Amino acid sequence: MTRRIIVADSSPSVQKIIEMVLPAPDYELKRCVNGEELFMELDGDRPDALILSLSLPGDDVYDLVAKINSRPEFRDLPIFLLQNAFEPVDEIRLASLLYTRIITKPFDSEKLANFIKRALGESEEPIGLPEEIEEESLTLSPSSQRIGHNYQDIRTFIRSIIQEEIVSLERELEKRIIASVKNEIKGWLEATLSKMKERYKNE
Repeated sequence: MTRRIIVADSSPSVQKIIEMVLPAPDYELKRCVNGEELFMELDGDRPDALILSLSLPGDDVYDLVAKINSRPEFRDLPIFLLQNAFEPVDEIRLASLLYTRIITKPFDSEKLANFIKRALGESEEPIGLPEEIEEESLTLSPSSQRIGHNYQDIRTFIRSIIQEEIVSLERELEKRIIASVKNEIKGWLEATLSKMKERYKNE
């Protein structure tokens, strides 16, 4: 059975990554870039899950989720909220909403896919995402410990971590795009060779 999932995020990279870890025909992804498109999709066939960015351009996402929660047909709809790194969150408004999980970008695409599959009853829950590890469990390397309490050094250290995560995300996307293109070329070559063989047989 094909699972219908709405991805409401304005980032093409995020949409492409999710498309690669939740491929057709098992999953049908519906992309939205604003609240109007989101509710048009919601008013169509009922989705099996919703992935919604907290920074959807031009929309109050807290209000969007509240409206979705208010509709009885969506009371059990798995909702995954995507939060940009260091994006401020209104904890009071967030606490009043019904959602499945909040995930911080950049994220591990495979783990995001597993979270969604588990919500749909398709797999067991994996180990938590990196951003969910409690601060007490983190161990700084000797070089990190030497940073001290200088504010500028801390900002530089944090910026380097973010840059590493972004590079990792870009590499993963590049790897998946290359693999996808290779599969498409392989399929095209196989189909072309098959047609040529049939033509030679007929001649």
